Amino acid sequence: MTGLAPTRALILIYAILSAASYCALLPLWEGFDEFYHYGYVQHLSEALTFPVIGEAKISRELWTSLDFTPVSHFLQPYFQRPSTSFEKYFRLSPDQRRTRRAGLDTMDRGLRSQPSPRDNYEVKQAPLTYLLLAPVDRLLASAPLPFRVLTLRLLLGIASVALLWTGTRRLARRLGLDGAMEAAALFVIFSCQMLYGASCHIANDALLLPWLVFFIGAVIACWEAPTVGRAAATGLLMAIGLLIKASTLVLLPLAFVPLWGRLVTCGRLSIGPGMLLALAGPWYLRNVVLYHNLTATNDTTAGLGPKQLLRAAVNLPWRESLAATAHTALWTGNNSFTSFSASTLNIVLALLAVAGVLYGLRARRATPELVTLAAIALYSAGLIITALSFFHATHGQTNAPMPWYMQVLLAPVIAICFLGLARWQPWGKWITIATVLLWAYVAAASWFAKLVPMYAGFVDSRAHLRQLLAWYFQNSAQRNSILSTLCPAPLALLYTLLASLLAALIASAVATCFSLSRQPFKTSIAEQTEAREDR
Repeated sequence: MTGLAPTRALILIYAILSAASYCALLPLWEGFDEFYHYGYVQHLSEALTFPVIGEAKISRELWTSLDFTPVSHFLQPYFQRPSTSFEKYFRLSPDQRRTRRAGLDTMDRGLRSQPSPRDNYEVKQAPLTYLLLAPVDRLLASAPLPFRVLTLRLLLGIASVALLWTGTRRLARRLGLDGAMEAAALFVIFSCQMLYGASCHIANDALLLPWLVFFIGAVIACWEAPTVGRAAATGLLMAIGLLIKASTLVLLPLAFVPLWGRLVTCGRLSIGPGMLLALAGPWYLRNVVLYHNLTATNDTTAGLGPKQLLRAAVNLPWRESLAATAHTALWTGNNSFTSFSASTLNIVLALLAVAGVLYGLRARRATPELVTLAAIALYSAGLIITALSFFHATHGQTNAPMPWYMQVLLAPVIAICFLGLARWQPWGKWITIATVLLWAYVAAASWFAKLVPMYAGFVDSRAHLRQLLAWYFQNSAQRNSILSTLCPAPLALLYTLLASLLAALIASAVATCFSLSRQPFKTSIAEQTEAREDR
């Protein structure tokens, strides 16, 4: 299948350009909780100590930045201080917007080390992502705030999608998903808007996306043939996951099940659990000592026991919760929480559901599939508990997990679905082509009918194509004025990235569909095994 190498390379280029464009377009603090996540990074780079919940404050620099940059009207009440909405910012004169951007770029750098009145509630998070970013932030301390944020976003976002591309390919090979179907799965994964919504701002969720596929691959290898090296790799990856985010605790059983019963007969395999405890144990011991809570999430788990969970499970509106979870897993307009066409998203979900059913009808009891399904099930159980916790803590105001939580499952779920399509030929091929084309449309519309207009002053979220085209051709001066002051990247770079992204999107979609249409699919297990052995 060497002929597919250019197609896979195109998809990687498409993914990297999508990540870079998202980082460049997204206004300051419009990424989910980015204001507080960056505050965590800044605390590490300035104080050189781990922050403590209740003591760590947002810096005066970040607090002052709210005087110059707009924020979503959803967030304004939570800042508890005067701020400007996007709608009001768009109505300012070009000179007023330029003055605000100049104020943002020239803020006193000494404010970085001064505390503000605002607590930073994100310092409860595990530290690895922030530790990786803090040295870069310290090196850039003298640079303007938008440049620092953009640089950290690019480092994190591009690394995340590149690692996800690599890890997903490895997982696909273990599952037996190869050829054009593998390329199609990759294209769909990197056409999901929420993938970039979760990974292209400063936050620990970005590294969690590729982590899961690498962890699943390590567990599969260790399950199939436990060795000291594989046990160590599994323990190391589990420790990394726990140091990225505490939500990975639900996957701990997968790190130990492959070794269960072998630790007694082969003590050397205990290196995996030993590495896990040595690397991640101190952080969680710190949580217990400081907060009397393993995950430091007292705000959502206080008073939450089996009775409260059961009561929340009985009262949770499951239908609405599942619908919201499914839709927001595909599309959510960042901190502005705008939406995409529900009917289009329903078609996307219906095609994925068909693929999932087809997989279920021809699922196999092979180790790679069982491990992948177990990881999906465990993490889904964690999401359900999270939804119940939020429902209890907010007294029913929140009935679903946060949109960015679900992206961790995107790659393994898509891989399983496309494995199902690969086993039902020729119908699977045509369903796959239809899925690729639909996701290509959603990706293009997300960028050029939703995200760019949303941050460039086009306020009608349900505009028709004619209105959008007229706006693009007739309102270029206003659009350039807004984007040049609102986005962290220079306008020329932003437009270059967007044009390159559009070209890469079209090229990779065409190449993927062409590869699918030309690939002869083998339907028997024996033929598939023979083909893999020949390669």
